[in-house]
Amino acid sequence: MKYEEIQNDYHSYWTIVNDKNQPPALIANCMRNIIEYFFNFVQKADLSNVVQMPELQDNKFQSFCRYINRESHSLGQNIFDFKEFNYDDFREGLRLVFEVTGYPEHYEKMTKSILVV
Repeated sequence: MKYEEIQNDYHSYWTIVNDKNQPPALIANCMRNIIEYFFNFVQKADLSNVVQMPELQDNKFQSFCRYINRESHSLGQNIFDFKEFNYDDFREGLRLVFEVTGYPEHYEKMTKSILVV
């Protein structure tokens, strides 16, 4: 992205998430930052409750939930545990977080309005 295309950090995170060619650790970190920002700061919700939803209990979302639940201020001891990274599963997990909590329009807007160049 060019400097003048960046609106703010939140939009930058979405730009990275929307590009499956980015490194897995970067995509997952941006997903965590999106969820943390949106639910902790905008919605004032506890992040640990967000990943406890029944819709994310399927085995294919275990890696996604583990990574999201680490939060940005926890120890990064397992930060390179991406042998289980599957872009489509992580992306679906992120979609479910917004859908189940009542913000599917926000997810759709952020995935369609931020184009990867």
